[in-house]
Amino acid sequence: MFVHGGSVAEAADAIEASVAQFVKAAEDRFAMLYRRPLSDSERSSWENSWPALLRTLTEAGLGGLRLFLEYELPGSGQRVDALLLGSCGDGGVTAIVIELKQWTELDSTTALFSWVRRVKYLHPSRQAAGYCAYLDDWIDEPGLRLETRAVAYLHDAGNDVIGPLREAVTARPGSGEVALLGRDDVQPSPSPPRLAKMFGADDLQAPAEAQIQKFLTARHRPSGGLLTRVDDVVKREPVFRLVGAQQNAYLEVLDAVRRARSDPRKQLIVVSGGPGTGKTVIAMRLVADIRGVVGDEVYGCYLTPSGTLHHQLTRAITTPGADGLVSHVGDFGRHAGNAVVPIVDEAQRLRRNQRQVERMLARTRVCVLFLDEHQIVLPEEGFTLTELEKQAARTGAEVTHVKLVSQFRCNGSQQYLGWLEQLLYGEATPWTPSDYDLAISPTPDALSDWVDHHTRAGHTARITAGFCWPWTKKPDRDGKLTKDVTLPWGSREPDWAMPWNAFDEGHDHEGPVPKTHFWATDDGGARQAGCIYTAQGLEYDYGAVILGPDLVRRGNRWVAVPQTNEDPRIPRDIDPDHYLRLATNTYWVLATRASLGCRIYSADTETQEFLTSLVPEPEGAS
Repeated sequence: MFVHGGSVAEAADAIEASVAQFVKAAEDRFAMLYRRPLSDSERSSWENSWPALLRTLTEAGLGGLRLFLEYELPGSGQRVDALLLGSCGDGGVTAIVIELKQWTELDSTTALFSWVRRVKYLHPSRQAAGYCAYLDDWIDEPGLRLETRAVAYLHDAGNDVIGPLREAVTARPGSGEVALLGRDDVQPSPSPPRLAKMFGADDLQAPAEAQIQKFLTARHRPSGGLLTRVDDVVKREPVFRLVGAQQNAYLEVLDAVRRARSDPRKQLIVVSGGPGTGKTVIAMRLVADIRGVVGDEVYGCYLTPSGTLHHQLTRAITTPGADGLVSHVGDFGRHAGNAVVPIVDEAQRLRRNQRQVERMLARTRVCVLFLDEHQIVLPEEGFTLTELEKQAARTGAEVTHVKLVSQFRCNGSQQYLGWLEQLLYGEATPWTPSDYDLAISPTPDALSDWVDHHTRAGHTARITAGFCWPWTKKPDRDGKLTKDVTLPWGSREPDWAMPWNAFDEGHDHEGPVPKTHFWATDDGGARQAGCIYTAQGLEYDYGAVILGPDLVRRGNRWVAVPQTNEDPRIPRDIDPDHYLRLATNTYWVLATRASLGCRIYSADTETQEFLTSLVPEPEGAS
């Protein structure tokens, strides 16, 4: 995705004719792609930076190269300010990442961070180098012969700003290889060949249309599912690339831990982000890296209140010496002292009445929480950022908040997440087909057939449901699970039915049955329905979601029916308005577990009709 994808010359002509009209067209496309309005700061950045960039590229004689403004990295949702695409003499393709900054002053800088007007940013060369590394890791098209380069262009910055930035990254692998350009590098304008060389484009020609399309449609290969690669993460092998705000969060924590060695003040770092923004990946990278980067006397401990995620990670980590690096949050008492950095994943599930954050801060100098307020699903759980700030104040701790925006799940589709967020929390809008496979299943059988199809094709595919049916934990004498989740289907006999995920592992007549904690990942899980507790924190390729009768659509709003909920942890007398928030959060979680596609079916006829009116049936869908 991108808001402009023509040649440099075409963009330059449009900018010269009217900056306002060009930006307005890009803004309209942005709103269509991301289903949210452009912020004032983003609009101002476009209006200031794009004319400067286009003027410089034109003077460099690069009008024939293809230019993508606000280019979205495949599968991530992370946007690069500008991307130049050109053809090499040998027929390969070169992509030049351009990071744009409007800085005119600089307080100070290191190789990792820069401070401008007392605001902390990633060093622009570090940021651009991260984008290149991501493209190198994700673009999977051998015939493309892709080469990546990077430029950080601070078009309003003089040598007093550019000089210290360059010096900070000199000889640094990655960021030291990024061309760092400012106002004084391009004014007065050097010769076109020299200016083109500054941008790393002096050897490039206009790309053929076939090359452009091959680049845009190239397969992207993710770095692998967390649970199959976490062992490599703990051994500090760089299998996961952190980009943009992910790097910022990671480096912010390392910086805080370094400071804590000489500064006795306590620090609480809150990293918030939606599904698939990389919270667990960052947390595990920190566990792997804190000791090596900061020193042997300090180490990170991964904690989670999620029993499912704890069991998954404990099973996955086989590295000798890794015992104790992953614990349930309730076990932190055995890790005491300032040498331990508690890193809490799924922190929105911390219990409000147990003062766990205050107790951790009392035992250590640095505490890190990863959370998503939209994933609070029980009344006794969940903290907002404001509440955490109050808890920190009671212990005298400083609070740093880092927000993750770009997501790597749901095929990197910001459009899908934007649509789903509007559906559940705002004003529902029709779905526009995109690179994410979404549909409303017309029948329960269609839901099962879709999951079976992808399972036979070798993908992980799962069915989840709201907790609106009782759960029979033990199988019968023959080892069969009770099919508790039932959906009436017209006059058909018997009704559609499926068992909940098994409490313990076993076998049925079709093969192995995984226990609760491994339902989302192990063979056999596709034959049982999962609930919020077995799905939260995990992911799979394809996911089908059954909306139970606890959340129904009536007119233009959602209505909660808490008495239909069978979860013993939900009070029977819970206020419907309170339950409405928990129910929408539950279905938000369930509908954001799948990387490649989702099917939805509602047990309520009126709600099913409403959803069907919003989402057209895709061609060839089952």
